[in-house]
This record gives sequence, structure tokens and C-alpha cells, in this order.
Amino acid sequence: MALKIIKINSAPARIALIAVAIAAIFSAWLFGKWNFANAVAERIDTAQPEAKSVADWLISLAPSDPQTHFAAGRTFEKTFDPGDLDRSLAEYERAAALSPHHYVMWLNVGKARSLNGDAGGALSAYAEALRLAPNYASVQWAYGNALIRQGRVDEGFAMITNAAAGNPDYARTTALTALEMFDGDLTQVRRALGESDSMSAALAAVLAKQGRFDEAVETWSRIGDRSGHQKLGLSLIEQLATAKRFQLAARISAGLQGDVGEKPESGKILNGGFETNVKLKDAGLFEWQIGAGAKPQIGQAEGGAHAGRYSLIFVFDTFATADFRSISQIVPVEPGAEYELELFYKSDVKSSASLRWEIANAVNLATVAAAPPITPAAGWTSAKVKFTVPAAADAVIVRLGRDGCNGPSCPFSGKVSFDDLSLRKL
Repeated sequence: MALKIIKINSAPARIALIAVAIAAIFSAWLFGKWNFANAVAERIDTAQPEAKSVADWLISLAPSDPQTHFAAGRTFEKTFDPGDLDRSLAEYERAAALSPHHYVMWLNVGKARSLNGDAGGALSAYAEALRLAPNYASVQWAYGNALIRQGRVDEGFAMITNAAAGNPDYARTTALTALEMFDGDLTQVRRALGESDSMSAALAAVLAKQGRFDEAVETWSRIGDRSGHQKLGLSLIEQLATAKRFQLAARISAGLQGDVGEKPESGKILNGGFETNVKLKDAGLFEWQIGAGAKPQIGQAEGGAHAGRYSLIFVFDTFATADFRSISQIVPVEPGAEYELELFYKSDVKSSASLRWEIANAVNLATVAAAPPITPAAGWTSAKVKFTVPAAADAVIVRLGRDGCNGPSCPFSGKVSFDDLSLRKL
């Protein structure tokens, strides 16, 4: 393509063209300087000692850029010099003036005014942020907390509970704030928070962490739809088990199961007839627990059960004392009550040692009672043992134990089957 040369002969035209070029160069320089300052402002490291000097330099480069003033406000806010709070507030207010429709700017003005003791001004800034972003949880949270600090408790809690509904990350802090505000009075706390499922779940979690387990479980029971709170339910069960509050843990566990399977309840051995799956690992708190290892072999045997379709069989071909996988289950019971354990077995096990079922205190694992040793029996044979639950325990452990293995070797051979384990309150 041929080049065309345009001649400009008149002096005014030449002057105008030069002026346009200078203006373009100057605009490009301003634009580049603005963008450079803006980019650096977003990445300024407020922990560095030179951060304040960098903030001042950025403002000098782009004095009309709200981002440079915002970065300066953040920088001066985080120093340990009390005098810098005034500077921080001034920069935040300048940023909001330059970008009046950005709610984040007003949120930070509100925080800065609060730090400087201007409670009324802080509320005005938060109100403006709320006007700009009425559905944002972060805005509702900041404004609500400011209202609570100013004694406008009902308005404040209405605001922060709305924030918690929009962002579950706020829920537990909301519940904790209410408990502190009302000195732990649950009646007032529930009045302030309402009783939505999410808020009840958060309150239950905080109460459990504070060791108020009865109230935590009662609060958990108020949740209508627990399907979205399975993780919390499992956490509560774990905390209650650690605190040795097994009856309460059983209530949570039963509620999580819905209408599926047997539910843990006081005085009941779950799956005592081994008719449903016995997990070799990852069993629930109140399910059968089988020890790790390979010996003896343990599994459900089909056919020839005492009742039903299945029984549980142990196949021994072991020599070392360490080769012993036991089975146990935590059973909620009434403290101080008397019960009887009954089970059925058949065995052709040969050993100088013996097997027997034991009842242990679930709190300290001490043996409370033991059934007679398992003896050779070709047909199903009943074994029973009566026991009294310790007064300080609300659960026992039903477990298979051994007697007579005192050294490193303890030979066992043969098979033993168990079926229909049950407790009966006397």
C-alpha cells in the first residue's frame, strides 16, 4: 500500500496538531501513572516498616484515585502509633468521597470512626453501606455489631442474625455474642436470635464447646431439618463421648439416623443378633467395634444361627498373645440400675486360656462383671451374667475378653460363634 504524505501548511493547524500530540502524551502519562499507583496500592504490604512512606508516595502519584487513599487508610490503621488512627480515618473518608457508591469504602469509614470514638459517625457510615448493599451479609454484620455496642440490642441482633442466615460463617459468632450479652440466659438468647434451624445448630455447637451439654442437646432437638447439619451432629456425638455423656450422645445419634436402622437407646444392644452388617472399620459410636488385625478371622456366618439368618463367627488359628481381635459395643444404660446380659454361643475352641464376655464401665473401662468362660459346646448354649451399673456411669461396654494369656504365647485353635446378645433390666 502506498504511503500518503499529508502536508499541513498553515501555522494554526500545525500548532493544533502539536497540542493534540502533547495532550495525548500527557494523558498517556497520567493514565500510566494512575494505573501503576492503583496496582501497587492493591499489593502494599502493611507489615513492612516503609509501608507508610509507600502509601504517601502512591497518593502523590494518583491523588484522585480512591484505591490509593484506601490503601493508605489500611496502612495507617495497622500501625502501633495511636496518632495514625486520625490519618487512617482521613484517608478512608477521602476514599469514600472519591468513590461514594462503593459500599466497602463506607464499611471502612465506619470501622475507622468507631476506632476513633465517633460512634454516631460510625453508624451513619454503616447505614450508608447498608443502603448501597442491603443484602450483603458483611454489611449487616458490621452494622448490627455497631448497633449492639451502642445499646440498640434488638435492632443489632436482628441485623446480625440476618447476616448469619446469609453467611453461615457468622452463625457461631452470633450465638456466642448473644450468650455473652445475656450472661448465658438461654431464654433471652433465643428471643434475640430466633429459632431458625441454622441458628439453633450454631447455638448447640457453642453450648457444647462451653460444656453445657444438656442444653446443647436440647437445643439440637429444636432443629426441624437435620439433613444439612450431619457434620455438626457427628461433632456433638464425639464431644459427648469424650465427656462420657453417652445417653446424650445416643439421643443425637438416634436423631441423625432418621427412620433408617436400629437406633441406640437405653438398655439395648444394637444388632445383637448380627442380622445387619457388622463393620470391620469406621463403625459408629454405638455399633459393634471390631479390633484391627488379621487374627482371629471374624465374620458373619449364614445358616445355622440361633435365631434369624446370621451369627458371628470367630476362627482361631493363633499362637501369639498379640493375635487377638476382640469385639465390643457401648450400650447406654441407667446409672445404678441392675441388668442381665444374655447371649448364646457354640464352640470347639481349644486353648489353655479361655474366652468370656465382660461388662465394663464405659467411663473408666474397669470390668464390672463377667459371664462364665466359654466352654466347648456343639449346640447353642446360653450364658448369662447380672450386673449393677456404677452410679457415675450412663453406659457400659459389652466386650469379649480373654483369661489366662500371661506370656508372649497364647495358642488358640478352633471356632466359636455368638448370637442374640441382649440386655434385660431387672
